[in-house]
Amino acid sequence: MPWLTHGAASPQYPRFMPNESYRRVLVVDDDDDVRRLLSSALGPRGLTVDTAADGKDAIDLLRENTYAVVLLDLLMPGIDGFGVIDAMKAESMPSPPVVLVLTGADRSVVDTLDPQRIHGVVRKPFDPEELAALVVACSEIKSRGTFGTMAIATMISGAPFLAWLCRS
Repeated sequence: MPWLTHGAASPQYPRFMPNESYRRVLVVDDDDDVRRLLSSALGPRGLTVDTAADGKDAIDLLRENTYAVVLLDLLMPGIDGFGVIDAMKAESMPSPPVVLVLTGADRSVVDTLDPQRIHGVVRKPFDPEELAALVVACSEIKSRGTFGTMAIATMISGAPFLAWLCRS
């Protein structure tokens, strides 16, 4: 893949190396195991990973940092993923992140998502290596400029993406 380079620290993983603001990813999930799994899959690829266990912490981090990609669980106690999406909509972000929703929710819940705000849907359970490769690609594309209109896509572990969602 032409947008990936191999880093000396972890030669088995392609590393993404654009400017710092496009290397930062936020993982929002109430499941500690999911947060750890994604951090360990993304870090070796040259991405800086912040994590939040709930929507309130996610909103605070979004106000403090610029993220290229947000991996967002929809169904969490307290402020859920929908609350985070609403907060992001209300904030004036000069460069909103790519938002990939992580969910096991029914299709009817997924269908309520705004395709202007959500760039992709990743079904749980997912393959962490496949998802990490997607996040790297989205980060790299994001580094080239703002994302254009995108279709909502669904990633099902072990199956190809139904649509490529990182087109600019």
